[in-house]
Amino acid sequence: MANDSRQEKVIEKMEATPEIDANVEIKIPRSAFPYDETKHKYKCSCCGKGFARQNGYFQKSNDVLFQANNGYLPWCKECTDKYVTQMTALYSNNEELAMKDFCQRAGWNYDLTALVASRETYSGHRDRSRISHYSAKKNLNCDGRKTYIDTLKYDYENKQNEIVTSKEQAKANDLSVSASAVDRWGVGFTEIDYKNLDDHYRMLKKNNPNCDNNQEIFIKSLCNINMLMVRALTKGDSKEYSNLVEQYTKTFKQAGLKTIEEKDSSNDEVVGVTLQTISQFTPEEFYKDKELYSDWDEIGEYFERHVCRPMENIMTGSDIRDKEYFVPENGEDDE
Repeated sequence: MANDSRQEKVIEKMEATPEIDANVEIKIPRSAFPYDETKHKYKCSCCGKGFARQNGYFQKSNDVLFQANNGYLPWCKECTDKYVTQMTALYSNNEELAMKDFCQRAGWNYDLTALVASRETYSGHRDRSRISHYSAKKNLNCDGRKTYIDTLKYDYENKQNEIVTSKEQAKANDLSVSASAVDRWGVGFTEIDYKNLDDHYRMLKKNNPNCDNNQEIFIKSLCNINMLMVRALTKGDSKEYSNLVEQYTKTFKQAGLKTIEEKDSSNDEVVGVTLQTISQFTPEEFYKDKELYSDWDEIGEYFERHVCRPMENIMTGSDIRDKEYFVPENGEDDE
């Protein structure tokens, strides 16, 4: 019970909103024993103190940034203690957040188990700082995590696998799950589940923009089946995956949905085909002589000869003859 209580306190401090004391200044004085190249081989990058060796005076790090420094941090243990103490004051006495800040800078794994263990050890051995105890515990029982990059990966994977139980939780835990997604799919899914559901939903809706209410229900069912397919594939359960594929196919056919979006393919035609189409319905010679096809079916000429001409003769008493069909009067020569 005591261990559970200590762990709860550590977690509470780890998850607390940072409260910064703006009056705190981070100052570490220069050493009274500066680096002397005739005596020392190594120099603290913070206080400038000289050392004959790194082991025992500098802490190690597995971060790639310090590999050329024999895997040691460039500042000494004394400066580490002073820095973390002052950062704890800056974070309003939240030592867990101060140690997180240091772990980021040192490339150390930031781990709950190590934090709890260092707190327990420090409470019985005050002759050493808590950060020095943490240094000895940071890579124990943490599934091989050694750097802060490993911490980021671990936290990201855990966050994706966290079950969302409410919209408030999704918002409070800074998950990339929208309130609309929770409304559409309900609670009880992980962050990666919501992503799979939303991605498949958008794809089906894009390919079926005019779906009716019944098809909308089918689309949501298909999204849930697809999510289960992804889970089965991730677990390597080929039998379950095959069953889900069969179920998905039947549901898709029953819904009457399309797999691809129907669209106008005219933009995909090459220039030669487009020009051929233009030439077929709007010949090039039309642009040279606009009168060329003005009466291509000769309806206009027919109307003029056999409707307009007779009406004019009747109404005006004129005697306009058709140029082709007329009977010459006596005395007129046939042309």
